[in-house]
Amino acid sequence: MRRDSRCRLSTRPAPPGQEAGYILIVAMLVLLALTSLGIAAIEVAANHLNLTGSVRIAQVARTIAASGAEGTMAFAGMNPSGFTQFVAAQNGVVQMRDLSANFYDTSTNGSGSFGREAVTMNTAFWQSRMTSAVTTHRAPGFQVGEYCFRRYISETQSVFRNDLAPGSQNAETLTLDRNAQARAMAAIFVGPVGCP
Repeated sequence: MRRDSRCRLSTRPAPPGQEAGYILIVAMLVLLALTSLGIAAIEVAANHLNLTGSVRIAQVARTIAASGAEGTMAFAGMNPSGFTQFVAAQNGVVQMRDLSANFYDTSTNGSGSFGREAVTMNTAFWQSRMTSAVTTHRAPGFQVGEYCFRRYISETQSVFRNDLAPGSQNAETLTLDRNAQARAMAAIFVGPVGCP
């Protein structure tokens, strides 16, 4: 029988200097991969923080618009005939300052309308435009023809600006993310008023 010398396996270990080079390269690649994952995680966290802040500011603007629509309805309910005259004199516009100079509580101790945000709040404002004014015999909760009402469509627009101080770091870019506008629409029945 003849032995084939071509199939011999060498069981000799590699010299120590050659293994150390490969281990160093593998360790550097693992370190690079972990660093990349860490940077990506930081970017994701920063984006989530910006998104959360933007959502919160937009929600505040929607709340201001809703409170403006409700404030306009309350203003109309206090004096229906006076409201109709007021709207005609103001070209259909009811502004926040028409109801109160201090419509919102801007306390900075956290108990006000905007919590601790009031410290950096620049503007919180709403304005309702009354359109499509018609006198109607139909209003929710009343029999048809019993009374007449003045129906308006109220479009309330709100602005919330939460500006940083002009000299603060990144004030120009951060200010854009901290402002929001919103709209709320409502049908307002004012009355009873005189029937035509």
